[in-house]
Amino acid sequence: MIIIKEKDNRLFLQHGPIDIVIEAIGKDKSIAYEKVKTYFKNLLSELVLELELLKKEVKYNRQFTNHIAQRMQQATQEFHPDFITPMAAVAGSVADSVLEVLTSGFILEKAYVNNGGDVSFYLNKGQSMKSSLASMPNTFTEIKYEDKSRGVATSGWRGRSFSLGIADSVTVLANNAAMADAAATMIANSVNLKDHPLIKKSYAQDLNYSSDLFGQMVTTEVGKLSEKDIIKAINNGHTKAKTYLGNNLINSALIQLCDYFCIVQRTSPTLNIINKSNLKQICFE
Repeated sequence: MIIIKEKDNRLFLQHGPIDIVIEAIGKDKSIAYEKVKTYFKNLLSELVLELELLKKEVKYNRQFTNHIAQRMQQATQEFHPDFITPMAAVAGSVADSVLEVLTSGFILEKAYVNNGGDVSFYLNKGQSMKSSLASMPNTFTEIKYEDKSRGVATSGWRGRSFSLGIADSVTVLANNAAMADAAATMIANSVNLKDHPLIKKSYAQDLNYSSDLFGQMVTTEVGKLSEKDIIKAINNGHTKAKTYLGNNLINSALIQLCDYFCIVQRTSPTLNIINKSNLKQICFE
């Protein structure tokens, strides 16, 4: 069932696993909303036509017909040959595509499309936007027009999707939500401790036979880890995030596990943490 409704100046869209909240500010908000409503009606039904191929491991330059599937492929192939499927960027790609429809040809000051926590946003000159960080209460980052980032995404083993790692959360800012989504997934996978007795895993297909992670061991339980183990696992994610930063795949990342977190970014801050929680920050060289 497709649900489309407006409330408190926001537009809510639901269909199957897609749960989107949209807010736009500007002269053309109403007509932009109407265009999105029309676009959304066929979004999922057209995307699932290529679902089986989207669930397979990424191969470089694989061709898709659907424009959202193309975004998914384009974002995830940047991480090849590491294991990843286009589904790692599905939420962010949907958000980016809906935002493109929302903003193309319309006069808006700013707008966002939040697809289950993966957010694509638009900023006109002089505008800024604050984004909350999922795992850190009362903590958020402010993105300004001058910043490159236009997408934010969060991944971790406690989320709605499976993870190969043990990160409670990894939040990434990137040039678009599709890239942020894929990178957050990959960094979260790398926050890990090999063969640790307090970490329980199962094959993804034993938990969900239709999972795109068929044959991969995903995290199901994490026991009480020592400070040493926590720092080691976060450092593994930090190393991966630094590589992505150096390759210009991301603009910044926040990695959180238990009561500790670290931030990966360039000298010029792009992840401006406001009102930090009581979590302890780790700084690696």
